[in-house]
Amino acid sequence: PTLSVKKVCFALFSLFVSLQLNAQHIARIRFDDDFSYLKHDSLKKTWDEKWKMISVGGPIKLSIGGEWREQYQSYTHVNFGEVPSNFETESPHQLMHRIMLHANLQWAQKFRIFAQLNNTMRFWNPNPITSQLDQNEFSIHQLFAEASIAPHTILRVGRQEYSWGLERFVATKEGPNTRQPFYGATLKYQFQKNKFEAFLSNPIKMNPGAWDDVRSSEILGGAYITHAYKPSRANLDLYYFYFESTLREYKFKKGLEKRHTIGFRLYSDLGPINYDFELAHQSGSFEQLDINALMAVWDFNVSPLRYGYLGFSGNYVPGDVSSSDGELNTFNTLFARPPFGQTVALNITNTLNLSPYLRYQRTNRWLVTLRGSFVNRTQVADGIFTPNMTPMRPILGKKIDSQEKEVCQIYALDANFFPTKHLSIQFEMGYCAAGDYLKDTGAGKDVVYFALRNALKF
Repeated sequence: PTLSVKKVCFALFSLFVSLQLNAQHIARIRFDDDFSYLKHDSLKKTWDEKWKMISVGGPIKLSIGGEWREQYQSYTHVNFGEVPSNFETESPHQLMHRIMLHANLQWAQKFRIFAQLNNTMRFWNPNPITSQLDQNEFSIHQLFAEASIAPHTILRVGRQEYSWGLERFVATKEGPNTRQPFYGATLKYQFQKNKFEAFLSNPIKMNPGAWDDVRSSEILGGAYITHAYKPSRANLDLYYFYFESTLREYKFKKGLEKRHTIGFRLYSDLGPINYDFELAHQSGSFEQLDINALMAVWDFNVSPLRYGYLGFSGNYVPGDVSSSDGELNTFNTLFARPPFGQTVALNITNTLNLSPYLRYQRTNRWLVTLRGSFVNRTQVADGIFTPNMTPMRPILGKKIDSQEKEVCQIYALDANFFPTKHLSIQFEMGYCAAGDYLKDTGAGKDVVYFALRNALKF
């Protein structure tokens, strides 16, 4: 009897460990989900695993998955109180709803087709929808074919999501309601410590209705290389992006922009002392101007206590120096994630940001960050922008030239809890004190933000 109990306990423990080890097979980008362990799992299957690796004949397998997310947001003085005249309120609250369903049809390791549907809606907010990320009633979010064309090498063609590094240039836009897809071709090589990706694409312009998304005229291409220096904790990313557009605006003007970005990111795996440093330079042309722009971003932290981290991050991204020197020094972050969370739609372009923080990070269960960000303009000849590079200030018809540099001070709490591999709960609260530059060039009201989000993935 004793031996039997030990065997049972050992079997349960092994099952628990197996579930924990497989808890990360649901990826941030869902076409990267990995359920290959089910091929050899004699204990099949939990409720969600019954939808994975379904045999449809011979070596062909079908996996089905999805996500249901609801998010409540409340703003006091959204965009510092500077809102369009057709807005009913500058302090809205809203329910952001999202359902995404996908299917992956795979033939051995040689070929697959991936499809994903999207439904995002915004409720309770009486203001007009101004962001393409707020609502997208129904759309084919991703649809691509992928083939293995050589050892460790795949070619993917169709609608797809992109994400590299910490998403300082190309992001899925997970925080807002609707994620960002692209239509393009991607070549990917991955072996041991190295990964190489080259791509050419057009972003998808999302519209709030059903089946009304269109392919943008903008062009985004490039290459991204990652190398892990094992057994050390160091990692190095090298990248190049090419961007072409007539839609971006600088100094109240639109024109043909051809921009080249080259940069690197040096960072460590998580340990007692951590670092992340990224440096990038941009060249090219905007109409008759030569582009010459720089970005430096850093994040350093130490762990004086178990699960606790004390950190200092920030950025130095100079803006345009002069309107008469024949150069454009404004840095374009392309399709980056919102760098300051959801409290304010502010980009790092033309800013010096100093950001101390405290963090509690316990394996895959808790991630809590308390942060202060002190943001100033670097150049008085340039304004500030939103994360999608829409000019925020100055505003046509209001004060253009201002010598003030202080943009704002942001204090934010972001708490994430993952009770299971399927469920995530996020609480976010922020306060942003408007600086002298905002008050000098338009409405400069302080912003208060609160959000509660939960998501179920399978």
